[in-house]
Amino acid sequence: MVEVQARVERELDRLAPVLDELGQRFAEAGHELPLVGGPVRDAMLGRSHHDLDFTTSARPEETEKLLRAWGDGGLWDMGRDFGTIGARRGEWVVEVTTYRSESYDPASRNPTVAFGDDLAGDLGRRDFTVNAMA
Repeated sequence: MVEVQARVERELDRLAPVLDELGQRFAEAGHELPLVGGPVRDAMLGRSHHDLDFTTSARPEETEKLLRAWGDGGLWDMGRDFGTIGARRGEWVVEVTTYRSESYDPASRNPTVAFGDDLAGDLGRRDFTVNAMA
């Protein structure tokens, strides 16, 4: 366990400039910005990469505004209907998704997505793997 903790600490130190800057931008706008999913898993495994996934209390319009001010390599919103906005800055690629909840119609495999307001609700809808950790 100590080895895993050391790997996570090293990776978080490497990510700190991006985490701190984006976190501050979102906090100043009144929003949370937890790191989620693959980057959390990869930090535990000691894998480094430059693709970061976040979840937030900000709605897509505000996320887009905050990321536009941060990024230097374009912005994309092809996941806007699901609350996801992406941006690039140098070698970093980030995707930020609004907290959400899902419900399923028994006659369909497709979820009905509603934006949520808290991290616990968002994590609860994820599959019970590292994707539900933040």
